[in-house]
Amino acid sequence: IMIMLLTIIIKTMLLPLVYKSYISTAKMRILKPEMDAIKEKHNNDLQKVQAENMALYKKAGVSPLSGCVPMLLQLPILFAMFQFFPHAFELRQKTFLWSNDLSQWDGPYLGFNIPFYGDHVSFFTLLMTASTLIYTHFNNQISGVTGQMKWMGYLMPVIFLGVLNDYASGLTWYYFVSNMITFGQQWVIRK
Repeated sequence: IMIMLLTIIIKTMLLPLVYKSYISTAKMRILKPEMDAIKEKHNNDLQKVQAENMALYKKAGVSPLSGCVPMLLQLPILFAMFQFFPHAFELRQKTFLWSNDLSQWDGPYLGFNIPFYGDHVSFFTLLMTASTLIYTHFNNQISGVTGQMKWMGYLMPVIFLGVLNDYASGLTWYYFVSNMITFGQQWVIRK
């Protein structure tokens, strides 16, 4: 429960950054047809395309980096959580739901090894992966991402499934709760 409260506090503190990023993404999505027209108009002249795009951004009051910078500012918090949960003495031998130790992986031992995944199933990691895939699906619909970038968004949670399966269940619980709060924040921002 403390992990959930910590997540709520962190996500509340980051809400202004998330809001700014969401608004920037929405503005860029609105400008996409005009940007496509500029690209089609100047086909091979990348300098003219870039110059006209920058003029369009300035006219619309949009910065292409304003959607990325807030997300980059969140990275130190994510890295801190990544280091905190496996090493937190307070989480050792603390149970929550089906996890017997929040500083270790949760779930049953399989008795055989699955390549890239491991010899056990971490249920919190499965929840986190499922919520991240759902988030990616809805985010792709909102942002209009297509092509390779769309599928890259689906590949990353699957990679995290294999990587985080051996990490502390407290960490994957944190990421799952963080995804749920992000869903709620985006729903409120859209309304």
